[in-house]
Amino acid sequence: MDNRHVIIERFFNVGVHGDISLAEEGLGWQENLILDAQTDDPEAIFRYYVEIVGLNILFYWVDDGNFYTIETELDPIEVRRIYNNPNWDGDREYNKADINGNGPHTSSAGEIIATFDNPTRIWDELRINGVRIGDVLKRSAILDID
Repeated sequence: MDNRHVIIERFFNVGVHGDISLAEEGLGWQENLILDAQTDDPEAIFRYYVEIVGLNILFYWVDDGNFYTIETELDPIEVRRIYNNPNWDGDREYNKADINGNGPHTSSAGEIIATFDNPTRIWDELRINGVRIGDVLKRSAILDID
């Protein structure tokens, strides 16, 4: 019996992640990211990847159905809501984002919703639709960190 709580039946392309559905268990910081950061504290994990290592983050926030990226390689750092693919057929949620139709990635074009001169400010100051980034990431599929 499958105990997974599926949120979106047809999220990924076949073969991308093995299973095409997005389940509740796939939200937030996944085990491999926790192990790499050597902590299970969400703030410490975020600060490790963004402030210490300086990686970009791509995530899908299930509460508003949008893909976002935190682009740490840019100066200033940009937080973007990724543009929807105008040719999206409605089939796989993953294909909804990115105007090139290849699915979202950390350098996808999008609407800049916030900028930061210093990565140490992001955890405390970033809000998306009024929600703190820590709470957003709890309810997000973190799809890429590069």
